[in-house]
Amino acid sequence: MSRIGEVLRGFPVIGALRSSNTKDLREEDLRFCSVYFILEGDIFEARRIVALADDSVAFFLHLDLFGGIAPDEAGFLLLRELFPRVRGIISTRARTLTLARRMEFITIFRLFCIDSESLRTGLKVIQEVGPDAVEVLPGIVFPKICRFLPLEGFPPVICGGFIRTPKDVRDILKSGALAVSTSAKDLWKMNEALKECR
Repeated sequence: MSRIGEVLRGFPVIGALRSSNTKDLREEDLRFCSVYFILEGDIFEARRIVALADDSVAFFLHLDLFGGIAPDEAGFLLLRELFPRVRGIISTRARTLTLARRMEFITIFRLFCIDSESLRTGLKVIQEVGPDAVEVLPGIVFPKICRFLPLEGFPPVICGGFIRTPKDVRDILKSGALAVSTSAKDLWKMNEALKECR
């Protein structure tokens, strides 16, 4: 099983947390997913969010959009000390992911699929860095573009962006993605039913 698969524990819906959906975040909101992506904010906001969740919940930080932690060795050491439940780093930057991997964080490369050139460039970075997983954005296009991704040796795929309905989630998972990330709280509740089906 992949490193990302281990922390997902069979729950394929990842909660995506942005400033727009964390202001009124409550403890009960964080009981549906085994993993949450903190996609923006700072160390103070992250501390508040992590404190709301059960100890079994893992968090991933999108370090490119995060304030208070530098993507260097000292920053990763501080992150591990302040937030031991942050298991992984999300980034578009090869250098950040390479260092995060060396510091034993699970790494997720964000692959923006806006055209064939961006896909080609992203695939080169994936080959160079070897992340633990790839987040395809916008995730809603994955069923259409999955045939353009190399099957052999490709990291597990997570899809995020414009995923609004249960049908979107099911179609993406049927197309071969390991998981979806979404800020739509009502979709987080799908985890229990999806786990039973897998």
